[in-house]
Amino acid sequence: MNWLTRNAWWGLVAVAVILVLFGLLDVTSGVEADPAIPLALTGMTVAELRAENAIGLELFDFMTRVNGWSLILLGGLLTVILLVPFRREERWAWWTMWAIPAWSAGVAVSYLVVGVQPDVPPPPPMVSGPIVAVLSAAILLLSAPRFFGRRLSE
Repeated sequence: MNWLTRNAWWGLVAVAVILVLFGLLDVTSGVEADPAIPLALTGMTVAELRAENAIGLELFDFMTRVNGWSLILLGGLLTVILLVPFRREERWAWWTMWAIPAWSAGVAVSYLVVGVQPDVPPPPPMVSGPIVAVLSAAILLLSAPRFFGRRLSE
């Protein structure tokens, strides 16, 4: 258990790096990066959206690419925080990492609020969001003794 407590944080690094990779995919591919998202939100494929409303699809594509830059920035900042202050066991870094489960759960909730088409499978972020939220929260709870346990007895 001691090994796990000391090394579980690498799971958070993996999540942060994956965010950067997803961001790069969104920036380079736009709305085509994950065709399941427009299908779940509108019930139409990217080709159908293009035929129905090309300007609307351009806006969707633009926002996907902008969101990609946000993912790159978020993942990059989280990675740096994890590799330097989190690794040095600075408490503020541990608290800051709670942004990962909050953000990933918020993404899934956003789909619930907006609504998805009942006749299509849920988009991947609606499934992966809660999984990432639970796993990252578990990692943070596992790593908590590194940040709080020892200092409480000093």
